[in-house]
Amino acid sequence: MSTEKIIITLFAKDRPGIVRALSDTLLKHDGNWLESSLSRLCGQFTGIVHLEVSDINKPRLLKDFVRLSDDGIFITVQDAQGISQDNQEVNGLQILVEANDRPGIVKEITEALAVENVNVDNIDTEVESASMAGYPIFRAHLFLAMPDDLSEDDLSDVLEGVSDDVMVSILEE
Repeated sequence: MSTEKIIITLFAKDRPGIVRALSDTLLKHDGNWLESSLSRLCGQFTGIVHLEVSDINKPRLLKDFVRLSDDGIFITVQDAQGISQDNQEVNGLQILVEANDRPGIVKEITEALAVENVNVDNIDTEVESASMAGYPIFRAHLFLAMPDDLSEDDLSDVLEGVSDDVMVSILEE
């Protein structure tokens, strides 16, 4: 018996029991939960999960995933055969970027990172609507994979060069 790896994305209105419903469904078909990234935002719950299931049980598992939509849990499936674990060592860096909120701020920051060949591994953003300065403040907490030839100081200079209101803090991992 061989196994197949799949990647699913899920979306549901947030409530207790979503992860349990997903894990119960997977276990019912003897599947294995390999890795995931799940989060709640704006009253919604979403995520991506890498799973493994026997080729014999996969069709029934996929049917049960469709049935979860009756409970408001919507799942899309992608075949992950040939996709390998990302075990590559990276020069990781965690930063906090703050600036005045405005349309396009995420594009400005990510464009500056892309030009320097910096990969965004994870980004969490928020806007503080009532800052002490009286205007909304944008915050982005980023986990980055840095190229070997770019220093932390150079990265700060690049991002702070986006506009005069951008501040970068290097965080301890």
